Amino acid sequence: MKGKIAVVIPVFNREELVIRALESALSQTVSPAEIIVVDNNSTDGSRTAVERWMSERSLPGVRMLLISESAPGACAARNAGLKEVTAEYVHFLDSDDCMLPELVARATEAIRETDSPDLVCWWAAYATPSGLNKKRVSHKDMFKGQIYQSRLSTQTFAVRTDFLRRAGGWNSSLPGWNDWELGIRLLSRKPRIAFVDEILVAIYPQRVSITGENYHSKAGQWELAIDAAESVVTGLPEEKRLKGMINYRRVNLAALYKQEGREDLAAPLLKRALEHPAVSPFQRFFLRLIYQYTSRGGRGGYLFYDMIGN
Repeated sequence: MKGKIAVVIPVFNREELVIRALESALSQTVSPAEIIVVDNNSTDGSRTAVERWMSERSLPGVRMLLISESAPGACAARNAGLKEVTAEYVHFLDSDDCMLPELVARATEAIRETDSPDLVCWWAAYATPSGLNKKRVSHKDMFKGQIYQSRLSTQTFAVRTDFLRRAGGWNSSLPGWNDWELGIRLLSRKPRIAFVDEILVAIYPQRVSITGENYHSKAGQWELAIDAAESVVTGLPEEKRLKGMINYRRVNLAALYKQEGREDLAAPLLKRALEHPAVSPFQRFFLRLIYQYTSRGGRGGYLFYDMIGN
């Protein structure tokens, strides 16, 4: 299905929200080739709601499929959906978010204009009472944008299906920051990228989410993603620079732990970051300052770190 886009939606206990996501996929000005929903052990009425919706809202030319994945976690569910995709490209939509009506149309245009890129990227925005709050990240250095600001978050791209499969799919061993690690892994394979400078997805923040309401309650999970990302860039020509930026995430995470009153978690993580072989004495000095700044509520510490050579 050359040039066509599949939409994969994992769902876990989102009975009240998943239909909105499905409607946004079906209401595109250009229809997706496939809508694949993966029920990930829901204990509410999510599966029944999706079954009813699919029976009532079938559309010629759009393949609809509902499957189950018993292994817990969004990554396992996304990988299960990925196995079923027959379209050339796949977009992963969270069950509480929405595609804007032109997403498939604009992504398809970009695919044609760029002669079948490996990635097609656009913008997502957070839904607020005053409207959509767009998050902008520079395209000049995609590694920098991904490591510091998660440019390739789940909602913001479609990827060539076989490119993602060759890259290993989603890392199901990572319960947190898995799209951050995936973005670094995809970029490490030097993809051809097309950009659509438009907001094409609306993110609806939920109080109960995978991310949770704080960092310390899932301490250890975020660190796994940082370690995995370092493994990804090992051996790349820019290894030292990339590991330096990835290590900054340890400093930032340590500062967030301290901000949440968990000095016991912050101190050993900061120590590990400052002793990292990619960090020079000059950078170590600034990382300590950035840690203090961020732990007191400061934002954008990566901008200071970037100014000193990363």
